[in-house]
Amino acid sequence: MTGRLDLFCPTCATALVASPEALSCPDCNRAYAVRDGRPDLRTGARQSPAPWPLEAGEYATALRLQAEGATFRAALEALLLELDDTKADRLMQVLREGRGAWMTMLRVGRGRALLLGNSLSGAVTPLARFGFDVTVVDDEPERLAFADFRNREHNPGRTHALLADGPRLPFADGTFHLVALDAGGLPPTFELAIEECLRVSSGEVLMTGDNRLAYKRPRGPRDEYGIPSPAAYLRAALAPNEGERTLLGWRRLLEAPGFAAPRAYALYPHAKQFTNVVALDDEAPKLLLGPQEKRNRLKILGHAVGLFPVLTPSFTVIGSRNALARGSKRLDRILRELAERTGEPEPVVEHVLGTRGNSSVIHTRPKEDRGEAGRWTLHVPLCPKNEPQLSVHFRTLGLLRERFPEVPAPEPLFEGEVDGVWLTCERRLAGYPAPQFCGDPERIARTLSDVSRQFATLVTRAAAPLTDEEFDEQVTTRLALARRFAAIDSTRQNLDRLRDELRERLVGRSIPRVLYHADLRAKHVQVQSDGSVVGYLDWGTTEPAELPYLDLFHLVVHERKQEAQLSAQDAWKIASDHDALRPHEREALESYARALGLDDETVAALEAFYPASVAAMAEKNWDYSRPRWLHRQFGV
Repeated sequence: MTGRLDLFCPTCATALVASPEALSCPDCNRAYAVRDGRPDLRTGARQSPAPWPLEAGEYATALRLQAEGATFRAALEALLLELDDTKADRLMQVLREGRGAWMTMLRVGRGRALLLGNSLSGAVTPLARFGFDVTVVDDEPERLAFADFRNREHNPGRTHALLADGPRLPFADGTFHLVALDAGGLPPTFELAIEECLRVSSGEVLMTGDNRLAYKRPRGPRDEYGIPSPAAYLRAALAPNEGERTLLGWRRLLEAPGFAAPRAYALYPHAKQFTNVVALDDEAPKLLLGPQEKRNRLKILGHAVGLFPVLTPSFTVIGSRNALARGSKRLDRILRELAERTGEPEPVVEHVLGTRGNSSVIHTRPKEDRGEAGRWTLHVPLCPKNEPQLSVHFRTLGLLRERFPEVPAPEPLFEGEVDGVWLTCERRLAGYPAPQFCGDPERIARTLSDVSRQFATLVTRAAAPLTDEEFDEQVTTRLALARRFAAIDSTRQNLDRLRDELRERLVGRSIPRVLYHADLRAKHVQVQSDGSVVGYLDWGTTEPAELPYLDLFHLVVHERKQEAQLSAQDAWKIASDHDALRPHEREALESYARALGLDDETVAALEAFYPASVAAMAEKNWDYSRPRWLHRQFGV
């Protein structure tokens, strides 16, 4: 066998004992044969399913590395490099801790939780972080072993693995405060009967699944959706083949004696990669609609006449025991306690979002919708790496207000634990994220002009000739980090060549140091309806004294990439060719360079450095390296 399996007997829940030939239970003497290097749960006619999202045997490298003492991150990175891009992308979607953004909608606060479905679901980690002791049940041993590897590292002492074999759960009635059935991308076949979930829950039961009437469906890769033809839509609605149900069908699954009427939330745009958590029974949280969405008149009309609950692609449905149903949701308790901590009136929630960076972002407004008191943005980290990053973000907000008042940013209000959940709270900015005006040259020109002027004030060290030692600190170390995870020989060779070229071009040049945002994309720039900047968001990747120009250049590249749906490589090449830039883009970059005294050669060298700089920032802040990222994104 490969890997370490700490699993439990599905008959009596005793820890199984592993040997090279079998898994056995010391209490009830039931044995599980080992075939092809893994436990075989085949009993009679029943056979374990394939370990989706991978195939049988594809977890072997990761489990071997675990047995050799590797970290989960190292094992996952090695596994991703073995997979084709489609499988790697699918696996990364399932592992996203952002899947747990529905967590604050629960009424139960902490205690024992049971997660069923796909053990790889990223929801396991936020459950543990929110104070639950989590038992993870799966009927596919390879997948469960790999998930248990992650869980032990991310949530030591907070998770347990149970290998299921049959429809009955080996737990007494009411054992768990929460039972969550998150298929994590699997078709929800529910071999474990819903009645069993209800039986073992003393508090709440939560299920995530897809809508048989969904107007669009994911194609597989992230952010790719298809709208079916009328005939295909009708076939899927009449004969769903992956466990899809209507909203009414999902609700009926959780209608049971002792339980209140189930509450439902839409996961939009889809459960596999959603952003919005939208209440379907209450006024909030609402769907976040900006100017760009409002241009789609058909979508807005459908939303206005009440079609959103009917056609939305996915749902989370929560059933609560009658006694618990009279209590408040965890988010309500968090807002009540935050009001006491900040001295501001208790607000109401408006939007709940799950980010790609695996945090939950919660926007509130005052109950009377007047003034700024209670107008908050909460950041709730859902994975281990995000807490220190959010702490950097929170401290940087204070630094900006103290040292760089010309650079607008949210007011920091609170950092710490509330109702057992660590979070940060800041003043919610007015306006819209800049992507809402993508492709609008007049508004984008105003935005870039503001960014150019304001970011030119973030100087933390006056201009001075760059020494060899400073070059190694600023450039060589970043190239080395990008090289370490490049995974392709030609990419490594290109980075080595770039290092030598940049040394010739930059050493001795007069260059100031700046406070470096490091991830300045349009979604991190909040703007008014005319494009003027209200403030800058998400400072968790900030560096205190780094090379200039790269933040603004990154914003220009990413804006071009979004507008025309270009590759990062093509957008970078356009931005590097100043003759190909639009006048407002060129003026923003040139006025910034003038303000900081950067000559044309320095600017050109920094633009050549840009892909490796972005890769180094990502590798420093990601929880694991994405396979062949620098080559796939920039062709380096």
